Amino acid sequence: MNARSVICIALFQACAAMQVSAQAPAQQEQVRTRSVVKEAYQGGWVPASPAVQLREEELAKDMDVRALEAAEQLDGFRALRNDLLVSTKGHLGPEQKDRLRAEAAQLERAAPNSFEAHLAKYYSEFPAAAAFMQLDLATARDRNRTELIGPQLGNAARLDSETELAHWSRAMRTRGNMAPGLKQVADDMLLSMETDAILIAAGEMDAYPLWTRQYADGFRKDVLVIDQRLLVDAAYRQRIWSRCKARGPVPESSRFIELLATSTARPVYLSPALGPDIPATLMPSLYVTGMALRYSSAPFDNLKRLKENWVRLSKTTQAGPLSQNYLLAGSVLLKHYRDVGDETRAAALEHELRGLAKTLGATDRLIKAGVLQH
Repeated sequence: MNARSVICIALFQACAAMQVSAQAPAQQEQVRTRSVVKEAYQGGWVPASPAVQLREEELAKDMDVRALEAAEQLDGFRALRNDLLVSTKGHLGPEQKDRLRAEAAQLERAAPNSFEAHLAKYYSEFPAAAAFMQLDLATARDRNRTELIGPQLGNAARLDSETELAHWSRAMRTRGNMAPGLKQVADDMLLSMETDAILIAAGEMDAYPLWTRQYADGFRKDVLVIDQRLLVDAAYRQRIWSRCKARGPVPESSRFIELLATSTARPVYLSPALGPDIPATLMPSLYVTGMALRYSSAPFDNLKRLKENWVRLSKTTQAGPLSQNYLLAGSVLLKHYRDVGDETRAAALEHELRGLAKTLGATDRLIKAGVLQH
C-alpha cells in the first residue's frame, strides 16, 4: 500500500467522527435578545445531556411553542437542526429538510416576520437562493445580532465581495465567539498549501476560520477558499471558475471539483473535512501534505512537504471533530517511516500519535485501521 492509499483508510476513520452535535439551550431569563445554542464553528460539537436536551415532541406542542419567546424558539429550531446534522453526518436529506421547514413555518406562525422566523427559514432552505433572501430579511430586522455573523460571512463569500468578507470576518473575530481551536486548524491548513492555492472547504467549521484569518487578519490571502456547499449556486460556480482562470465551460455542481482540478493551473487542495463529499475519481490523485490534500494528476512528492509541515502543525485537540484529521496526516507519515525502515522516527511518531489518539478517543479506530498495532 502506497502513501496515497492510506488516505482512503485513514480519511474514513477521521470522517467517522466528523459530526456536529447539539449544544442544549441553557437556562436563561425569559426575555433574551440572542440565541444560546452554539453553532459548530463556536464549539457546538459537545453532545447535550439527555436530561436537558430539547426533544422533538416538546417542539411539536403548539401551546408550548407559542408560550416561548421568539429567541427561545430559535434555540429549539437550531438544536433540532444540530440533532439532524448529527444523525445524517452533515448530509441533510429531503426528509430532514422537510422537518426543518415545518419547524420554521411553526416559528413564523408564532412570531410572524420576526428576525427569528427569517433566520429559521434561512437555515431550512440553505444553500438554495431562497435562503439568502431570508437572510437579507433577518439582517434588515437587526444587523447587529451575533447569529448573523456566520451566515453573512458565507454570503459574502458567495457574492465574492471583498468588502463584505472583510466586514463580517472582523465581526467574527470580535463578536463571533469562534472556537479558538478552529483558528489553529485554519493556520495549519494554510501552512499545508502552496502559494496561490485553491482550497475546497467543507463548510463552516473550516471555511469560516479560514476567511477570518484571511480577511480580518490579512494572512495568506493568496489562497482561494471555496465553500463546497455553495456550489449549487450557478452564479457562484461562474465566479469561482473565472477567479481560478479555469478552462472550458463551467460544470455542474456534481462534477465541479473534479473538473476544476484538471482545468486550472493553480494548485488545488481539498480539506480532509470533506470526507465522503470527495469525488471517488479524485481519491487516487490526492496527496496528504499536512492538514490539506493536494490534487495532482502526476506523481507528487508529498512526503518531503509532509515531514516539514508535521513538526510545525499545532496538532490541537481543541477543534472538535476537525482535530481527528491530524491523525490522517500522522498516519500517512508513520507508514512512510515504517516502509523505509526508519525505526527511530517511526517509534517517535507512533508515540506521538498514540497520545493524540488517546486524547481524541480514536485509539480503537487507529488500531482497527492498522495504524497502531495494539
